[in-house]
Amino acid sequence: MRIRTAAPLLALVAALAAVLATGASAAVAPASPTVRADPLSDALTAPLLADCSSITDNGRGYARLHGIGLCGADSTPASQPLRTELVGGEECGSATLTMSSRGGGLAAIDWRVSSETGPIVAVELDLAFASHAGGEMRHFSDRSPSVHAHDGTVAFLGVGRATASLSGSVETFTATCRIVPASVRILVR
Repeated sequence: MRIRTAAPLLALVAALAAVLATGASAAVAPASPTVRADPLSDALTAPLLADCSSITDNGRGYARLHGIGLCGADSTPASQPLRTELVGGEECGSATLTMSSRGGGLAAIDWRVSSETGPIVAVELDLAFASHAGGEMRHFSDRSPSVHAHDGTVAFLGVGRATASLSGSVETFTATCRIVPASVRILVR
């Protein structure tokens, strides 16, 4: 029967402590930084912010009728101005930007806009996407009433990192809202 002793382990610990104590710590390799791998698909939802000064008398009437409290339009008398103290505006919906690798250097880029202040009357959006192979900007303009406007594109971006961003404005029955710029980044394969 063999009995193990801790003597060799204790000698190793003592030697390591001596090396560190003498300032030879440079011989020890530094820890490698963590590298974030970009996903093959990413999505981001950003708020739509209302321009309270864009609410018309018809917009106030619609807000009152449907209980939409945007900028106080549902309760403020027509003879008084609406609230504008919130910097940037009050939320009136959201915009979602999605980008997915499709293989072969292709990426699908889609957007969707949802309103909380009545039907969407018009959409004016800029969708920009880029990679090491180049970039492009596409403008989407739609004046078809809807509750959820959406569209997208498939683009050749080459293999590697790619980004997409969405900006613009959405006009609803109640107000004109701007998209807080949204951006996503993926790895296209």
